[in-house]
Amino acid sequence: MAEAPPDEIELEQLLTQLLRAVSPPAGPEHGNGTPAPGGAAALVPQSRAEDISLPAVSASEARALIELVAARGIAQGELAGLLNLDKSTVSRLAAGLERKGWVGRGRDEDNQRYVRLYLTPQGGEIAARVWQAWQSRQARIIAALSADERAGLSAGLRGLVRGLAAEGLLGEGVPNGSNGHSAS
Repeated sequence: MAEAPPDEIELEQLLTQLLRAVSPPAGPEHGNGTPAPGGAAALVPQSRAEDISLPAVSASEARALIELVAARGIAQGELAGLLNLDKSTVSRLAAGLERKGWVGRGRDEDNQRYVRLYLTPQGGEIAARVWQAWQSRQARIIAALSADERAGLSAGLRGLVRGLAAEGLLGEGVPNGSNGHSAS
């Protein structure tokens, strides 16, 4: 199978960064991290037959699981910053994920005074399924666009991401290729 053209890869990266930046911090859920009635996580599509079956996962749980995969162990305060949530909310979120068996706590290898959050094997499996479902939805959205629409969206998102970064709203800065030139 042929590799995706650089513009499509860039568009996927831009969409990922944009959705991370603008997704609601906690989603439509109760304060204890459980989804409110009718408030399925935007990141976790469950309305299509081809999507993977997942247990109930709130938007903030989905985002936390994905960040934990990327971090391979993280302090609660760092996770709060990545999720743009206050520390007490992340504390409740982490406790809920721990009760579900998806997250465990352990000492930092470099500094035993610090406690870090780690995905359990079950949590890693759920995170992978959440990510796969999210990627599937994103691929469907992009596939529904014409080539001209994808090109226009890519150019517009580059500008939007650049503007968000200039305002300090993107923690990781602008992705490669977002300066108006494609990253080939």
